[in-house]
Amino acid sequence: MVSMASIVGMVVSLLICLVLPLGGLLWLVTRREGGVRKYPKVGRAFAAGMVAFVLSQVLTRIPLMTWLSTQDAPWAQWLVSGPVASFSAGLFEETGRLLVMLWLLRSFHRWVDGISFGLGHGGIEAILLVGLTQLSSLAIALLINTGQTAALGQLPAGTRDQVVTALTDTSPLQFYLVGVERIAAIGLHVGLSVLILWGIVAGRRAFAWLIAVLIHGVFNLVAVLLVSSGLPNATLLTEGALLVMTIVLWAVFVLRCRPRFPVDIQPAPAR
Repeated sequence: MVSMASIVGMVVSLLICLVLPLGGLLWLVTRREGGVRKYPKVGRAFAAGMVAFVLSQVLTRIPLMTWLSTQDAPWAQWLVSGPVASFSAGLFEETGRLLVMLWLLRSFHRWVDGISFGLGHGGIEAILLVGLTQLSSLAIALLINTGQTAALGQLPAGTRDQVVTALTDTSPLQFYLVGVERIAAIGLHVGLSVLILWGIVAGRRAFAWLIAVLIHGVFNLVAVLLVSSGLPNATLLTEGALLVMTIVLWAVFVLRCRPRFPVDIQPAPAR
């Protein structure tokens, strides 16, 4: 049997993947001031953020890393190693973030556009990489608890047993920590989106891109090192560290830089 605490943890993590980005967008879209929308057309940045993730990860880096993992050459194994992969994720995603902003947000340079872009980027990542997994785990857990594991018959016997064992033996805390990790990840994507957009507004694109790549890479590397450290409660320490890093980014930069952005949508520059 899968414990009720584990099932609730799956539900909570799934809701975080859906509610945090979509709820954030809904809040921005429905904000009104003086009877008119406070942030008109903010949904454009949200959609652009989704495009950035799909282009930089789903269509490029993930297929590339999958192919490299099948190669026996030392250089290929080096490229998929934890430390290198941590920074390649930052390289691909921050480059994609910058290019998509230059392409789709030429006249949308408000602080709130950076926030919305990050919600779209982090939101689609959360749904595709975590939300769907949690939904699948929840469905299988319900089958296990209702004695309908025969419905998993299409899976190889060994794989089916591994899935059942993983869901029944995993501590409920681990399912909740998945949600905590997504809060940190979405917060990071929002922060880095504001950073890249600030670079565009301030005319310091290369500098902002480099800092974003480094922050993103360090964020991933901390997770890799802590998870593989063998320390007691390594997962708990990892998610706590990532959450603290995200809070620091927001406190030091994201909230303080808001006055440096235009308040309204600016006319697109002539080509």
